[in-house]
Amino acid sequence: MMSFDLSPLIAKGGYKQFIWRPALCALPFVALAYFLGSREFALSLFRGTVIGLLDTIIMIMGVKKAMPYKDYPQKGLAIMKRFRVYRIIAAGTIIVLLLRQGSDGTGAFIGLLLAHIFSILNLIIIAYRLNKKET
Repeated sequence: MMSFDLSPLIAKGGYKQFIWRPALCALPFVALAYFLGSREFALSLFRGTVIGLLDTIIMIMGVKKAMPYKDYPQKGLAIMKRFRVYRIIAAGTIIVLLLRQGSDGTGAFIGLLLAHIFSILNLIIIAYRLNKKET
């Protein structure tokens, strides 16, 4: 298994592809839910996707914040742990607020899961391209 370094990609502003690709991949599912299912479920699915993308943005911000400390890995790790807590608080708070409003929780959780699945697939594609470029 080859390792790769995403820090140059994130440092030069290429992090936007971490956000837009999963968003564009999730939109057909939201549209499909809207046209074949109910409007309320599609709206909830969209909200869950937005929560997942917000979670991805917070993760990338943590990576950018920890990048200057690559020579001091313990400091960078502490920053990443702090941003993990921010991610849990942000996603948890928004989901609780949606549930308190009476929104469909199932769609929000499925949208959150879809955003994370597409983010992982996006990372796999980027890693493959970086490994291919290095060889």
